[in-house]
Amino acid sequence: MHLALSRNLFEEQINLWPPDLAESRGWVIHAVSYPTVDISFTAIDRTTLRLSCDFSDWDELPPSIDLLNAEGVLLAKLPQKLPGVFNGGAHPRTGRPFVCMAGSREFHTHPSHRNETWDQCRDQPGFEDIGAILTKLWHAWQKGTG
Repeated sequence: MHLALSRNLFEEQINLWPPDLAESRGWVIHAVSYPTVDISFTAIDRTTLRLSCDFSDWDELPPSIDLLNAEGVLLAKLPQKLPGVFNGGAHPRTGRPFVCMAGSREFHTHPSHRNETWDQCRDQPGFEDIGAILTKLWHAWQKGTG
């Protein structure tokens, strides 16, 4: 995808977020600057999860999502209480835990999901924009036990 088109789409979609969205959901936005959204999901009595989402080539490609600890360091292993879409195994490309959910670049490039292409889901509800993908990740995080 052309860099300028990707950047414009990224900025358009980020600007659609209601001003109080992050606060109402317990999201901490560390940085939003094309192509990156650096965000933490927080809640009382829950393990904070920080994600660095790389939206390069958005929306021709889904975001690449790095799992981080609260301080922004890449996770070498997952906290025990994260739900199933947060895969503790090593992704073949990165060697680190990854988001195993449609809509993440790591999912669509994993050998076990190569037949589930980004093109098959990118226009479906829940995948159509940056906010929808972050919401899916947040809902998945909420399913954990703490």
